[in-house]
Amino acid sequence: MSYERRVILRHSLASVIALGLTGLTRFLYSAIVARRFGVEELGMANSLISKAFFAAIPLSFFAVALGKYASEFLGGGKTDSIRSITLPAFLLPLTGLLLLPLNLYLGILATLRGIQLTLRNFLYGIHRGEHYAYIITLAFMGFLAGFLFPNIFAPYLLFLGLIAVFSAAYLVRFDLVGKPRKSEMSLLLSYSSFAFLGTLSGVFLIQGPYFMSEYLSSPEVAGVVSAILSAAFLLTYLPQVLQSAIMPLFSYKYGRNEDDYVRLLAEKTTAFLILATGSAIFVLMLLGREVLSAIFGFDVGPAFYLALMAMEVYIAYNPSIVALNSTAYVKKGTFVALLGAFAVLLSWLYLIPAFEAIGVMVGLTLGYGLILIGVAHYARSLLRISPGIYVPLVVALLLQSLVFLSKYAVLLGFLLFLAYERREIMEGIELIKSFRGRGS
Repeated sequence: MSYERRVILRHSLASVIALGLTGLTRFLYSAIVARRFGVEELGMANSLISKAFFAAIPLSFFAVALGKYASEFLGGGKTDSIRSITLPAFLLPLTGLLLLPLNLYLGILATLRGIQLTLRNFLYGIHRGEHYAYIITLAFMGFLAGFLFPNIFAPYLLFLGLIAVFSAAYLVRFDLVGKPRKSEMSLLLSYSSFAFLGTLSGVFLIQGPYFMSEYLSSPEVAGVVSAILSAAFLLTYLPQVLQSAIMPLFSYKYGRNEDDYVRLLAEKTTAFLILATGSAIFVLMLLGREVLSAIFGFDVGPAFYLALMAMEVYIAYNPSIVALNSTAYVKKGTFVALLGAFAVLLSWLYLIPAFEAIGVMVGLTLGYGLILIGVAHYARSLLRISPGIYVPLVVALLLQSLVFLSKYAVLLGFLLFLAYERREIMEGIELIKSFRGRGS
């Protein structure tokens, strides 16, 4: 099996565990808190957690660049260069402790989340994603133990706190800390200045719905939004699984001037994600609303369907924007991400007060749609990635919109989608078989 396939397979399996458990924390937290404390308390708690996670982005300012250059240095055999960039990247999140006077939980959670994001990017950058999976699995035990305490934030405090402890131990154990050097620091600063804005925009689109719905409407609406998105955002961990596997390869291959590999990898992963996500969303539209309403104890309403469709758009453009950010075009990826986030923010000022939870989802769909258009344009002109890869997405969205007519109509739409994607289904089966083989 080739090195690239081993990296993709190993990182994908690790990410299934690590990102799956991380995504499950928000869903379990929302479900248990809603049952124990009520929907209003859920809205306020998730609002503060989302603010902390949003604040963690500037605290993990170097995280994305750390992963990118660790992978490039690994490809070039520059071990000392890897060591020189770890210390500043892992020390920066500690500045989040300055938020303690503002809010105790905000400061602690933001600091610990910043450390987690930095560790995740670093371990995947040096092609040790499986180690991150081990750490997350152990920390998840702490998350579950947190529900034994009366403090509403205890699960996340234990989960992120254990990750921080493991991070420090890991760096010391494997001798991964060295003296920062000017040349490597210049690379980190230059790349991070743009990657940071793109990451900040992306996180706003994920965490923003929780606290913006509370601010522009009410804690009760924020609770409904929390319930819906804690389930819908589980879908986004599929592209993050692949992103964790392919982002280091984008940088690795770009460093070797293998641009065709970058284009092919982006197109193939996009086609797979559209098929897998589209199929999952059809199933969730048929069964998910009733199941989710039973879990949380209230009807999540048609906003759930809009949330699923918004996630589908987000997932579809993910590989191409990762390809832009992992090569030489981080400025372009940042620009379209900022454009989408700004459009969402403006739309929410009207949509949330007027339509509450439905307004949140409509705004998200609008922003993700604008980002997709921008990403498709730059990916075609700079990396020669065909915009035709998004045609199945349009087909899926049109057929999924039948859910607003009846469940029988969307079931028919699902069958038509599978028929349309029959060639991609067969190629996916062959791809899975190839991973099981031993050939290169």
